[in-house]
Amino acid sequence: MIQTPNLDPAKHYYFAKSYRTKMVILVDMKIVLETIYFGCLYSYFGDLHSYIVQTFVPWVIGHSSRETLWYFKLCGDNSSLCRRCIGLVRIPDCTGRHHLVKLCPPLPILSLKRRQFNNSAVSKSEDEKTICDTTIMMQDGIYIQELPSIVRVIHGEFHMHSNGKTQAGKRFEGMGVELVEVPCSTFKNIDFEEEQEMILGFMRCNKISEVFNLLNTCPEEEVTPAVALGVMRRIFDLENNLEYRNQGMNQYPEESTVTFTRAAVMKRLVEIVCASSEPQVILDALRAMSRDTFQGDKIKYLEKLCTESLVLITEGKLRVDQVCQAARSFHNLGVYGLKHLEKVWIGLTDREEEMQENELCSVMSIVPLVKQSRKHLYNIVERRFGAIWLKLKTEDVIRILYHLVQLKMTSSRMLSVLSRWTNLNIHNLSEGNLRWIIHSMSSLDHYNINFENALTKFVKAKKLNIKDSSLMAVIMDYCVEMRIRSPVILDTAALYFVKNASTLSVPQISSLFRPFGILNYEPSNSSELFELFELHVHHKFVQFPPNVMIDMMLSCIYLSRYPINFVKKIFNPYFLDRIHSLERSEILLTRSKLKMLDIAMSLEAPTYNGPMLPKDYMKPGFWRDNRLMRAINMIQGPLIEIVGTAERITKSALIPNFPSSEIYIVDCIIDMEGKLSLKSFKWSNKKYAVLIHLPEHYTVNVSGEKVLLGQQVMRKRHLSLLGFKVVSLNSDTLNKFRMHPEDLKSHLQDEIQKAS
Repeated sequence: MIQTPNLDPAKHYYFAKSYRTKMVILVDMKIVLETIYFGCLYSYFGDLHSYIVQTFVPWVIGHSSRETLWYFKLCGDNSSLCRRCIGLVRIPDCTGRHHLVKLCPPLPILSLKRRQFNNSAVSKSEDEKTICDTTIMMQDGIYIQELPSIVRVIHGEFHMHSNGKTQAGKRFEGMGVELVEVPCSTFKNIDFEEEQEMILGFMRCNKISEVFNLLNTCPEEEVTPAVALGVMRRIFDLENNLEYRNQGMNQYPEESTVTFTRAAVMKRLVEIVCASSEPQVILDALRAMSRDTFQGDKIKYLEKLCTESLVLITEGKLRVDQVCQAARSFHNLGVYGLKHLEKVWIGLTDREEEMQENELCSVMSIVPLVKQSRKHLYNIVERRFGAIWLKLKTEDVIRILYHLVQLKMTSSRMLSVLSRWTNLNIHNLSEGNLRWIIHSMSSLDHYNINFENALTKFVKAKKLNIKDSSLMAVIMDYCVEMRIRSPVILDTAALYFVKNASTLSVPQISSLFRPFGILNYEPSNSSELFELFELHVHHKFVQFPPNVMIDMMLSCIYLSRYPINFVKKIFNPYFLDRIHSLERSEILLTRSKLKMLDIAMSLEAPTYNGPMLPKDYMKPGFWRDNRLMRAINMIQGPLIEIVGTAERITKSALIPNFPSSEIYIVDCIIDMEGKLSLKSFKWSNKKYAVLIHLPEHYTVNVSGEKVLLGQQVMRKRHLSLLGFKVVSLNSDTLNKFRMHPEDLKSHLQDEIQKAS
């Protein structure tokens, strides 16, 4: 990076680059030449030790002083010999914060002129009143981002602004412009009732031509910004209504005089609106523009309205909620407004203290709309959220969760705070609101002990008085996804199923029943539960999707309940045809589960005449979790010391004649008779099956008790039926002994002894 001169921290220097006008701006005459010399005009030409410094001669009229404003216009085109050179300057602002500003690459010729100040308020050409795009390096805590910003030129002069402290000649805190205020005397002083009567007059018009004719008869000084806004809305209403009733009709052909009239009228109306002293009128006009279906040239008046809104944002004249309203309006404008949308962060930075509950939700609502400044806006919301979360209402929490789901912020720190809020306000939540909160937490894959406590308190208080069956189904689905084995929730769900079984839909039956087997929990009324389940599934068998039906049957087997009465319906050509009607990814998974069901029934159910399915002779390669492989490699050395030789140990062995499913892959098989051959496999009672259980193989509960999931319990049961002595190891426990080999060896010996 090119070395830049030392800047006086007591002064404030502002630099900007403009892609449109190719200008570099500086304020403070005394260091202009030095800064330009060191910061901008180095060019690099291949050789590391060869630099060319382009010289220039300033043209100075009159005297030079610190208050003189100079501008530097980089003229000409980029030379083919010139290389890209960017300097970074750390600039203090009025608040004491430092901003990193990237200087634009130099051009070959530099002309220096003194600005002629003109106090006249007469507007120059529109080209001289434009907003130029630029970027700044924004430091937000430990994060540094390059964010889009703006530089505005008015009457050929650059003006800087502070956030809400606009004053001529004042050095500003940020980048922007000083607008020339339109005096209130421009419009005739009419009262509110007259203004509303004029708006109602335009609302009575039923054709676009009638609006134009009425507008032509009105004195221009009586067309106030509010009236102009009303006229714009009426024009959009009539155009949209006509277009809806006449699909494909072109209301404004290019050769029509109405097209020219319409463009001129809209341009003038927008100018009147932009001259308003009330920002809300401008924002309402910006929002109304999203309904403009005009196919002609509307960029000029639309750009003017967007520019005026951006100026209000950068000057700090809008409240936080108004800034968010402008952002949503930019987004609704489509391609016309997206380039302005990324700059609304300027009006929200350093205004965290102003944000209350409603403002916080409004800012959160625009975070999904932006891309470049998304991280910066989200950090603002997250910092403020920690201070006002106790004041949030239920509607605010739901809105925030909705936007977090949109953003897929699964690791957000706000989720833990929202779980705590739910635990404190659980008794004030309606069933519909709680269902949405649970669904959002499930979508974000978030578990927190406070949220589990909240659900437990709610179910314990309501018990069987829950009116919405969907709420109970969502609670059970969340328990399955997060592996929550809460006796209070599961026992209440079993009683609820028995009481309301006749009114439950097919998805609700599945959601309420599956968790018992998956979470390895048998409720106290299990006999009545399974009896009613069998009765209702028998009547609604055809309504259940095949993959859901197989999941429910496996859930029964996990608890050693064997669905013999459904064997003929499941292993049936019609049922198999329904499996192949699913999506391809679901077909492969469902067929694998069906094989597992067949093997489980063959091993455990004494009256089952199986297996029903042919053997799977194709053994495709299988994937293994890296955590499992590391644990297997870690225990291999101590196991060799225990059993005497490495030939007795086989890693990641798939049991012969069994489906290539993960549960039938044994992490380590120890054969005390010698080297294990899976081709000539002989069953004996001298084989040990070592299973390493990862954290997701266990349930989660408040007490911290480690209980294996139903599928893992069935896995151990099947290996025992095959003659293995099953050794269960916890991966977390093994990791604790990683640096203590002797303790690891002792632990393995104890577990093998227990299995013997």
